[in-house]
Amino acid sequence: MEDDAEIRLLEQRKLEALRRRLKATSAPARKDKTDRELVEDMLYDRGEEVLEAAYGFYPKQTEAMVKELAGMIREGRLAERVSGGELYSIFRQLGLRFRLKTSIKVQDRGKLVDLSEKLSRKDGE
Repeated sequence: MEDDAEIRLLEQRKLEALRRRLKATSAPARKDKTDRELVEDMLYDRGEEVLEAAYGFYPKQTEAMVKELAGMIREGRLAERVSGGELYSIFRQLGLRFRLKTSIKVQDRGKLVDLSEKLSRKDGE
């Protein structure tokens, strides 16, 4: 009977050691993403550029919107990726208007060049 008690005690110690090791290895891997990281992962097509511009013009309002979008992502209400144009449209609908740096590129002799550069070359030729 003493052998059974000793065996059980050894098994409990080994199990406890395994649990501690499991906790130690799984804790760093479970690092949760911040709201901003979660939203940035769902953006495409200049979405990050729009988000950065929004933070530059309206930091408090943008942070509130990012928090709301992250909540929607976590709850599963927002599963599709969001384009830069869609994100910009959301900001405009909320009354948050800001400018983005835009350029129009055209193909000239096999290269993409700014439209203004193309027009200035035409004037110079």
